[in-house]
Amino acid sequence: MQKSQNILYYKGIGDVNFVRSSRARNLSIRINQQGEVRVTRPPHVSQKRAELFFLSKREWISKKLGETGRVECSENLPAIGEFIQIRDRKIQVRLLKSDENAETAIWRVLKEEAILYLPGRVSELSEKHGFSISGLKIRKMKTRWGSCTAKKSINLNSWLVMLPQHLSDYVILHELAHTRFPDHSRKFWNELDGVCGGESLKYRKELRNYRIMCFPGEPPGQ
Repeated sequence: MQKSQNILYYKGIGDVNFVRSSRARNLSIRINQQGEVRVTRPPHVSQKRAELFFLSKREWISKKLGETGRVECSENLPAIGEFIQIRDRKIQVRLLKSDENAETAIWRVLKEEAILYLPGRVSELSEKHGFSISGLKIRKMKTRWGSCTAKKSINLNSWLVMLPQHLSDYVILHELAHTRFPDHSRKFWNELDGVCGGESLKYRKELRNYRIMCFPGEPPGQ
């Protein structure tokens, strides 16, 4: 099965993954339990038509996202001059010339911290469990913790540095496992559980208590 994907951001909804699939016969929209939105289109349907289809269903999608408990927490962001906790460090939110507002400043800080931490951690876990990747990108994503391309290149959300280490490791291992099993088959889950020491289901459930753009102390999903 051949697939290609394109991730676009929509205000109020977040990242939407547009997937072109050779097996698809019609346009379809899927929202999983984590609130990730996927629009699948067959080869004969253009990207523009898929986007129009998505926009026509926007009200329904917003309702479904509400049912999953996914929330936008940007209204409760720390203000300029306040501090955010990244692992064992407190970092003050400062506005630089390149920053539009507190949210932009926070994402900048997170990417800086993520670049310092995540590549080394990916390398450690890859070596420990025998994985091999073709590339690593650290990105700002509002609805996804990570993704893995067909060419075995991994994308990680810079927000991962806000998670406890065992959960950020879980996300990394999840994407590394996709380099061997690109789908969510039983073989994939068995692989992930093996590299997680039999704790993958526990970590997966725990991860649902965290939301991107929500800070510790804020009740997720409320």
